[in-house]
This record gives sequence, structure tokens and C-alpha cells, in this order.
Amino acid sequence: MWYIWLIIAGIFLILEIITVGFLVFWLAIGALFAMVVSLFTSNIVIQTAVFVISSIALIFFTKPLVKKITKSDESVVTNAYSVVGKKAIVIQDINPTLGLGQIKVSR
Repeated sequence: MWYIWLIIAGIFLILEIITVGFLVFWLAIGALFAMVVSLFTSNIVIQTAVFVISSIALIFFTKPLVKKITKSDESVVTNAYSVVGKKAIVIQDINPTLGLGQIKVSR
């Protein structure tokens, strides 16, 4: 049964490469923990419990650490100040909740 957990961990690692959230990585580590447990017991309930508990614990406890490591204090320089006070036409609806939209600024 250990090889199934190894395959699952590999799938999660591939998914982590595709995504950018750094969440699926912890599921892969949880699957590796379950793989180690599967070497000692063939009880799938215990293996699954180890996978779920370790994955949740890793996600919960490492989230602040990951935020701290990936936090960037550098501000992005833009020329947004140059369009203040100018007239514009809305090209794409502005969603205030998401802060997204598109306008065309007149010259």
C-alpha cells in the first residue's frame, strides 16, 4: 500500500508545480507521512487519518511562516499618479469588491 501513497504524493507535487498557492505541497507531505505509516500497518483507516491530520496540521501551522517568508515589503512603482484628474472611458466593468476593471484614459 505504500506505493499508492507515493503515487498520491507525486500527483500532489505535480499539482503544486501547476498551482501557485503553496497549499497542495502540504498534502503531498501528508501523503508521505501516510506512506511511512503504511509500512507499519495495513489499516487504511489509520493511514487515511494520518494523512488528513498531518495535512491539516501542516497547512494550519505553516501558513503564518509561509506568509512571513513570501511577504514582500517592496512597493511597485507605477505611473498611476499621471492619470489622476483625467477623463476616461470604462472598457471593462469595474468590480469594487475585487478591485478589478479596465479604463481607457483620454489624452
